[in-house]
Amino acid sequence: MKLSKVLAILILLLSSAKSHAGIININITGGAGLSPSQAALFQTAVNFWDSTLIGTQQNIDVNMEIAASAPAIDGPGNVLGQAGPTRGTFYDGGVYVTQGIMEFDTADLGVLENRGTLLDVIVHEMAHVIGFGTIWGFFEDLYVFDSGEYLGKFALAMYQEEFDSNASFVPIELDGGPGTANGHWDETWAGGRFDLLTGFLDSPTTISNTTLAAFADIGYIVKLPDGRIIGANAPATSALFALCVVFLIRRKLS
Repeated sequence: MKLSKVLAILILLLSSAKSHAGIININITGGAGLSPSQAALFQTAVNFWDSTLIGTQQNIDVNMEIAASAPAIDGPGNVLGQAGPTRGTFYDGGVYVTQGIMEFDTADLGVLENRGTLLDVIVHEMAHVIGFGTIWGFFEDLYVFDSGEYLGKFALAMYQEEFDSNASFVPIELDGGPGTANGHWDETWAGGRFDLLTGFLDSPTTISNTTLAAFADIGYIVKLPDGRIIGANAPATSALFALCVVFLIRRKLS
C-alpha cells in the first residue's frame, strides 16, 4: 500500500488511537533551518506515528521529544537525513525512547520537498528515533549484528503472511556502510525496494504491515491500516537512562 494512502487511513483513526493504557506522544523541538512548509511536514509525520503506535505493551507512558534541524551534512545527494535516539526509559527486557535527534541535509531539503518525497524521508528518520534499527540490541532475540536475519516475532509473522510463508527471518540490509547496514530491510527483500524502511530512497514509497509490525517487536501496540491491532499489554517497572547516539541514515539511490 502506498505511504500516502496509509497516512490518510491512520490519521483518521487518531481519535481512537489513545484508548490503551501506556500512550506515546511525540513532540518536535528546534527546527533550525526548516521552512514553515517543511516544519508542517514534521507534524504530519508525528500524526502518522501517533495514530499507528496506539499504546505501549508495558503500560508506560512515553513522551518523546525529537530535536529536528537542517545542518549541512555532505552536500547534494548521498546522505539525505540521519536520526537516532539519545535517551530512553528502560524496563526489564527493553527500552522506550524518550529523546532523539533528526537531521536533514540542508542541501537536499528543497529538492526533496519539490519532488514530494520529503515527508517519506521524515517518516523514515522518525522511525529510527522511535527505535527501528537503533535499539534492537536492547531486546533479546531480535537481531544479531551482521547476521542479516531479523527474528522479531511480530514482523516475521507479518512477513510470512504478506510475502513469504516459508521465511525463517526478515532480510536485513548489509550493504551501504555504517548507518545503512544492519538498520534497514534489505533492498532486495520480498517487500520491495520502495518500502519505507529500506535504506535507500526510491519513490513512490510504500509501507508494509511487516514494517509496522516491527514496532510491536520493540514494545508498542500497533494499529494496522486494516484495523488489526498487534501487541499485548504487560506491566513492568522502568528507569531513565542515557542512550549512545546511533545515527541511521537514508541515502539517495544511485
